[in-house]
Amino acid sequence: MIPEDFRSCFPEKNIFISCEHNWAFAAWEMHKRAGKLKPNAILIHVDAHLDDVPDGLDVEGLHDMKNSDDLFNVTENLKIDNFIWPAVGTGTIDKVIYISQQNYGEEPFDFEGWNLDFPHLKSVKDILDANKYVGLRYWNIEEFIANKDSAAVTTITGNKELILDLDLDYFNENDNDLSKSNLMDEQKIIDNLTTLRDLYPWSLITVALSPIYCGGEDNATYLLSLFFKVFGLNPKDAMSW
Repeated sequence: MIPEDFRSCFPEKNIFISCEHNWAFAAWEMHKRAGKLKPNAILIHVDAHLDDVPDGLDVEGLHDMKNSDDLFNVTENLKIDNFIWPAVGTGTIDKVIYISQQNYGEEPFDFEGWNLDFPHLKSVKDILDANKYVGLRYWNIEEFIANKDSAAVTTITGNKELILDLDLDYFNENDNDLSKSNLMDEQKIIDNLTTLRDLYPWSLITVALSPIYCGGEDNATYLLSLFFKVFGLNPKDAMSW
C-alpha cells in the first residue's frame, strides 16, 4: 500500500516525488527558499487534471511562512487541485503551461465570466492585475511538442527557470472515470516520458503518484517504475523528504 504521506526525492537531480500532488507546492517553495530556484519560474503542468482551483490562495499562513514547519503546515492544508495558485501568490510561479486532457470545467485562463470584484476573489484579481498567471493550455504532450517553438510558447519559456510538474495519472486514458484503469500503451508512455525528460533543462521536477486516478496502486507503482527507468533513477538512492 502506498501511504498518502509517501514522499521521496533525488536531490542531486532536483526530482521530488509525492503520493499526493499538493506536496509539489512544498518542493517548489523549498527550492526557492534554498536559493536553488529563482522566483517567477515557469510551470509546465502535465496532468489528467488542470488543478487550477484558486482557493488555495486563502489557506491560512500562506504569506506568513518563515520556516519549513510553516511551509509543511500550509501544504497539509492545501488540496490536490488547488496548489498551483498559491505558488503564484508567493511569487514562486509566474506563468503556467497546462498539458491536460481534462474535458470539463472552464478553460484555465478564461476569466470573462468571473466577477473579480467579489471580496473572496481579491487575491485572484491582484494576481491578474499584475499580469501573472498568464499561460497556455494544450490537450496532450504531442500537441505541445508541435507548438513548443512557436512565439506563443517561447515568449513564456525563454530565459526562465522551468519546472516540470508531472502527475502520473496523465497516462490513464479513461476520460470518464480515472479511478478505472485504461493506461496508455507502454511504449507510448516511455516515449512521452523521454520527450518530457529531454524537453528543457529543468530546474526542478515534481512528480505525483495519485494512485486513485492512475486506476489503482499497482498502476501507480508500474508508472513510477517507468519514470525511474526513463529518468535513470535507482529507487535505492531515493531519500525521504
